[in-house]
Amino acid sequence: MAPAFYHYLQVPMDEKWQEQGRGIRPRYLAAAALVLLLQAVLVALLIYFAVRANSEACRDGLRAQEECRNTTHLLQRQLTRAQDSLLQAETQADSCNRTVVTLQDSLEKKVSQVREQQARIQELEGKVMTLNQELEKLRTAEEASGTLQNSASSTVVPSLLMLTALLILPF
Repeated sequence: MAPAFYHYLQVPMDEKWQEQGRGIRPRYLAAAALVLLLQAVLVALLIYFAVRANSEACRDGLRAQEECRNTTHLLQRQLTRAQDSLLQAETQADSCNRTVVTLQDSLEKKVSQVREQQARIQELEGKVMTLNQELEKLRTAEEASGTLQNSASSTVVPSLLMLTALLILPF
């Protein structure tokens, strides 16, 4: 098949624009004018806010804000230190409370041991008094019976003293 060449006649552009209508150019001009107007308004607003941002009152506000931030950080550090100190004090108080409880328990045990020892001492003193009374009875009986019994009681007296010493020695 043979190549087909299509040949179109060239149409001048002016005619093309005229076919679409004459209203297109003024629309583009109006849109461009609106864009320029919008840009001018945005630039004016940018300049206005830039001037306000660099004003003395704004700089004073920024300084005050920075001072406030610094003061806040300082107070936060002080609060943290105070909380740490409080935690240490609470820990020490807990330790002291445990020590007090331990000491109270030890004291109660010692008091009960002392009471038991005092009761034991009183019991032994009672036995010693009983033995002394028996010794006195034996002496009086010995004096009444004479010299024969004197030799027998001389062996009883040391044995009673030995018994008394053995009762007291565990203390």
